[in-house]
Amino acid sequence: MVSPDFSKQTLDILARRARFQCSNPDCGVHTTGPNSDPEKATTIGEAAHIFGAKPGSMRFDAAMSDVTRSSITNGIWLCRNCHGHIDRDEANFPAILLFAWRKEHEERMLLELGTRGERIRHEVEKASLHFLAGYPQIIQRIVADRPVGWEWRLAAELLRHLTTPQIKRFNNLVAGHYYRAYPRVKSEDFTGWLSERTHVMSKLTGPLVHLYQRLTESFGKPGEPGDAEEINDVCKLISEMIGEMINHEEVLRFTLIPDEGGELRTLLIDAIGGNLKTLVELPEALDGAVALIGTDHGGTVEEPRIVKWKATFELPEDFVSRFEEAVQRFGQAVGT
Repeated sequence: MVSPDFSKQTLDILARRARFQCSNPDCGVHTTGPNSDPEKATTIGEAAHIFGAKPGSMRFDAAMSDVTRSSITNGIWLCRNCHGHIDRDEANFPAILLFAWRKEHEERMLLELGTRGERIRHEVEKASLHFLAGYPQIIQRIVADRPVGWEWRLAAELLRHLTTPQIKRFNNLVAGHYYRAYPRVKSEDFTGWLSERTHVMSKLTGPLVHLYQRLTESFGKPGEPGDAEEINDVCKLISEMIGEMINHEEVLRFTLIPDEGGELRTLLIDAIGGNLKTLVELPEALDGAVALIGTDHGGTVEEPRIVKWKATFELPEDFVSRFEEAVQRFGQAVGT
C-alpha cells in the first residue's frame, strides 16, 4: 500500500525548488540557517500537503489516490508558521490558492536564478501547455513538475477529472433521479428505432480499442518522455465515448415506445452501460503502475516487469439468443 506521506526525496526537491524559502508571498522567510552546534543547521521549513494526506485533514479529497497525495505535485514548501496557518483555516487557504502560491514562488525563483535564455525557454514551455488551461491545478502541476511516471499520473488524473461527471450522471440515471423527454416511437417505427439502437451499440465499443492503443503510445517509448497534449486528447476522446454510452442508455430508458416492445427494451438496457465500471478502473490501474516506481517490483532492465490492464466488454449471458426470441415474440404480437 502506498503511503500518502512525502518521501525524503520529495521533501528535499520541494525545499530546493523553493530555494529553502517559504512559498507564502506574504512571508518568504528563509527556512534554513546556522545552528549553535557547528555540525548542525536549523531548519524551520516544512513540506505541506496541498490536498490533505489523510481523512480529516485540511483540503482532503476522498476521490484522490494516495499516489497523487504523496507526489511532489501535491506539495508546497512553507515555514512552520505558515504551514500551521494553512492547516487551521481551510476557508482562507483553499487548494487553488496554495497552487498559485507555489507557481508564483517558483517562477520568481527561476527569474532570480536563471539566465535570460532559461527564462525565455520557461515562457516558451508555458505557452506550449495552453491546452491545460481550465484543468484543476493538480493536473497542471503534474506536467510542470514531470516527476518519474508523470505520463501515467497525468492520464489517471485527466480520466478522473473528465469521467467523474459522466459516471455521476450514469449513476443518477440508473437510480432514476432525473428524466429527459424523448419523442414517442410509433408501432410502425419501432423496428427502425430498434435497429438504430443495436447499430449504435455495435459502434460504441470499437473506437475504444484504438484509443487505448493511442494512449499507450502517447506515454512514449522506454527512456523517452511522453506527449502531454496527445495524452490529453486521448483522455478527452475516451470521456466522450463514455458520454455517448450514457446518452444511449438515456435513449433506451426515456423514449416512449409501444407496449409490445417493452421486453426488447429491457434486454437492451445496461447491455452497454453495465460495462462502464470496467472503463473507470483505468485510473486506479495507472496509479498502481506509478506505485511500483522505486520499489522492488521484480523487473530488470533486461527483463522489465510489464504491467497489463484489460478492459473486457461483455454482453449479458445468453443475450443474443434471448434477443432473437424477443424479436420473434414482438413480431407475433404486432402481426408481422
